[in-house]
Amino acid sequence: MSTSEPALFTFVKLTVADIEGATRFFEDGFGLKHADTVDTPTFREHMMTGAKGSMTIVLFHWKDGRAIETGNGYGPVGMISRDLDADLARAIAAGATQKGETVTFGPARIAFVHTPEGHEIEIMQMGAAKAAA
Repeated sequence: MSTSEPALFTFVKLTVADIEGATRFFEDGFGLKHADTVDTPTFREHMMTGAKGSMTIVLFHWKDGRAIETGNGYGPVGMISRDLDADLARAIAAGATQKGETVTFGPARIAFVHTPEGHEIEIMQMGAAKAAA
């Protein structure tokens, strides 16, 4: 029986055609920082980090120019927002397009956007808990 801890979930990887453009998008649209780069003869990765304790988005780029297909076998990348309207506006200004309308779901407000390369991002602002009567 093993006494070690299970693996720690720390990053999501997105394959992109334009790594510099995707890096700018996440910097400008969500305030992430380009923290590190892995550069090999066949691929390049940019590690994009947020506030301490948040996960990392790794932008992965094949250098051979192969076609990238964004499939439907995954859910959106999730972002928690303190100000949905401001974060949505910032993402759109950075090149995102909104998918549908902003919706209210229970105490939360939720908007979906697509990055310039088509990756889906869900931006959720949790509402204040209602006081007990």
